[in-house]
Amino acid sequence: MKKHLIIAALAFTAISSVSAQNDKAKASKSSPFTYVSADAKLTKYHTEDELKGLGKLELTQLYMERIKILTEVVPYLALQSKPGATLKEMGIPETPLNIEHVEKEVKNKGTYLSAVQNTLDDIIPYADKTNIIWSIMFFEEIIKKAEAGH
Repeated sequence: MKKHLIIAALAFTAISSVSAQNDKAKASKSSPFTYVSADAKLTKYHTEDELKGLGKLELTQLYMERIKILTEVVPYLALQSKPGATLKEMGIPETPLNIEHVEKEVKNKGTYLSAVQNTLDDIIPYADKTNIIWSIMFFEEIIKKAEAGH
C-alpha cells in the first residue's frame, strides 16, 4: 500500500512538473529572452536536521528542485549568475540567431528536465536516505556559490 502511495505521489509530481514547464514555455514567448528563468532560485536552504525529518518523497521533490535550478544556472555562470537575466543584461545582442539559440535552449532544457524527472521518480526511491540528504546539501552549496557570483 505504501509503495502505491509513493508511486501515485511521484506520478502526480511528474505531471505537475510537465504542466509547469508548459506554462513556463508559454510565458517565455511573451517575456524577454533569457537562458535562465527568473524562478531558478531557491526560496529556502535546509539544515541536515531538517532534511533528516523529511520522508523520501519530500526529499525526492527537494532533490529535483535543486537539479532544475542547477540545470538552469550553471551553464551560464560565466555570463550572469542572476536568474532571469536578459540577453541584453548578459551582454548578448538580441539578433535573430541569438534569439533562436535561446528558444532552442528553453525547449531542450524542458525536454531534458522532463526525462530526468521521469528517471529520478523511478530510481530515487532506491537511494539511501542519507545519500539523498547529502546530495541536497551539496546542491544547495553550489547554488549558494552561484548566487553569490563568486
